[in-house]
Amino acid sequence: MEEKTSVGVVYGILKKKILYCEYKPGELISEKDIVEELNTSRTPVREALNILNGQGLVSIIPKKGIQISSMSLKKMKEIYEIRRMLEPYSIKQAIMFTRPEDIEYLYDLDRKLGEELRNEHILEVFKIGMDVHLYIASLSRNETLLTMLKILRDESYRSLVYYLKTYLDGCSEEDKKDTLNLFSNSHIGFIQALEGKDEEKAVNYILQDLDSMSELILKIL
Repeated sequence: MEEKTSVGVVYGILKKKILYCEYKPGELISEKDIVEELNTSRTPVREALNILNGQGLVSIIPKKGIQISSMSLKKMKEIYEIRRMLEPYSIKQAIMFTRPEDIEYLYDLDRKLGEELRNEHILEVFKIGMDVHLYIASLSRNETLLTMLKILRDESYRSLVYYLKTYLDGCSEEDKKDTLNLFSNSHIGFIQALEGKDEEKAVNYILQDLDSMSELILKIL
């Protein structure tokens, strides 16, 4: 029997499948298959797909189906170039509003990242790393900036899953260890700079982090 499922639930399920690359970049899927897979009606599926379409994660192609947003070297470069422009601005705004409890929360995120790294939970490492950047954007109190960075964050995460996790799953243990070491303590200096209200140092750290991730992905392609 068909179950009633809210738009939010359907959206969450589909978005997770896209970000985790269960739906591959460029893959063509059908609304009918989604309806059957989730055992729900067409209405919440259509509404969820419209939201995802607006976020650039899918394209709705009449009479063909739904195509998952593709990925390319050019697109990745553009994403990181835009993040390099926007994230320093978010830091400059956030540093004016950062409270001690915000700093403690960021330290907690960094500790969790370290734990997941030691356990080699790669997807969680990627997620927490992205959450650090997004939390800073939320502190800026600029909703437009936050919305833009959420979209870029999703695409950055998807690129890490699609390219970097695939590489880590197939490389040698030595190469895997060397790559994962790049994530170790990657945010601690930045958090300390933010705590000390050192805008220049915080911006430099965030740019270094973005550049290291961009270079790493480009290196393994």
